[in-house]
Amino acid sequence: MNRLRIFLSSAVFSFRAQFSWLNPSMWLTMKFVLSLSQMAFFVFVGLFIKGPDAIPFIAVGNALQSLSWNTVFSVINITGHDKWDGTLQLVLATPASRLPLFIGRAMIHVLDGLLSVAISFFFAAFIFGVNFGQTNALALTVAVVLTSFTMSGFGLLIGGFSFHFRNPLVFANIFTFILLIFCGINFPVQDLPPQIQPASYIFPLTYGVTAARNAIAGATLIDISPILGQQLAVGLVSIMLGYFFFQAFERSARKSGKIEEL
Repeated sequence: MNRLRIFLSSAVFSFRAQFSWLNPSMWLTMKFVLSLSQMAFFVFVGLFIKGPDAIPFIAVGNALQSLSWNTVFSVINITGHDKWDGTLQLVLATPASRLPLFIGRAMIHVLDGLLSVAISFFFAAFIFGVNFGQTNALALTVAVVLTSFTMSGFGLLIGGFSFHFRNPLVFANIFTFILLIFCGINFPVQDLPPQIQPASYIFPLTYGVTAARNAIAGATLIDISPILGQQLAVGLVSIMLGYFFFQAFERSARKSGKIEEL
């Protein structure tokens, strides 16, 4: 019960703190402009290279990838902002369990990621003409929610570096763009060199994009359940590794004084 209280309070305060530095109108502008500009860029590149048949594949892929800005970039920043604001020491001094504390703070970004995907699907349908007529709504919803959750776990994994390194935004940028290459966003994973294709399957987003495309094509929840099961397994491993890295880097940072280093 105490861990649940920590989890919920962390989620609530994380949401309230978001608008202490981010204006709601600016937040909405980012939601719409970022999703549309990224999707349009890759759709037009794909249209030039492969023709109109590439549009649905690229539009749906970028719609799912849009949540990575929330679930990877923003989650990595959780400890980064605390470090720069001088509050990380206070957070770590609390007797609260680290796992519900940081996962709770990441949950608001899961919900924010779902909104990003919904906006991106709107652009895909009404601007780029993606046909959602055969979509299995339940399967697509489960795929998107699970993708958002598991990618937040991946963000926590990378966020552990924030304890040890000066600027975690470097890792946020690197891994956000790595996802564009390895996760089948703009081209199939099979188009990658065979030697590096296995690397694609360490990212939960790869499974989520595949499951979402299948659901839009009419696949049921039962049909995509094997893919979702693999995604959940990879996501849980990311969360466990993230928790391990948080603890390991926290101990290292305490000894070296890097918690207070800016």
